[in-house]
Amino acid sequence: MAASHPWVILFDIDGTLITVNRSFNRPLLRSIVDDLGINYAGVETDPFSGRTDHDILSSFLVNHNLDENLYSRLKSEYLGRLSSRIEKNHITRHPYIDDAIQYFSASGCILGLLTGNFPSAAKRKLDVAEVDLNYSIGAFGEFHRERNMLPQLAVDQVRELINQEPDPQRFVIIGDTPRDIQCAKHAGMKCVSVTTGKFSGEELAEYNPDLIIDSMKDPEIWFGKITG
Repeated sequence: MAASHPWVILFDIDGTLITVNRSFNRPLLRSIVDDLGINYAGVETDPFSGRTDHDILSSFLVNHNLDENLYSRLKSEYLGRLSSRIEKNHITRHPYIDDAIQYFSASGCILGLLTGNFPSAAKRKLDVAEVDLNYSIGAFGEFHRERNMLPQLAVDQVRELINQEPDPQRFVIIGDTPRDIQCAKHAGMKCVSVTTGKFSGEELAEYNPDLIIDSMKDPEIWFGKITG
């Protein structure tokens, strides 16, 4: 049997590390939809939590036969406007995220992102929020519309990184939504749920994550509870 490899810690972004204010994000999307002549009424009301950017933008095109050219234009406009307009005051940083990142970095873990964001959107948000996360694994919502497909991207990247078959039970997804829990279970990975997003501990408990925490304070304690 191959030797065990380092723990792989996969952070979600929105609702977990940071939250982009709704007062910025929704008007930005509405302006793009209107400028491109897209007929979609649900921009302000659709739930986005846990969904991939690919899925969200595609859903706006339901009245346009999911036109691929229009999707490409929509994606390009979104990434361009997000990059040029987002500022630090548009973002809430969640408490103790630096403690967790520093702890896992110092512990020799492999750090990564498992997020519905497009890669450049993820980088821009983290840069503006001054989140210093040196991630070597990136499973992004650009590559699959369904979040449950993202863990396999992380597994494939870790396989190349360590040159051995990864053990999904040594992967931990840290996220704030039921979809994070579901995709972890789909992949046979562990999941730590944080209540910093839109879902309460009671709501998250219905999906049976390995652990629920209110913040990432004292990572050595809560991480030990699922790995000890």
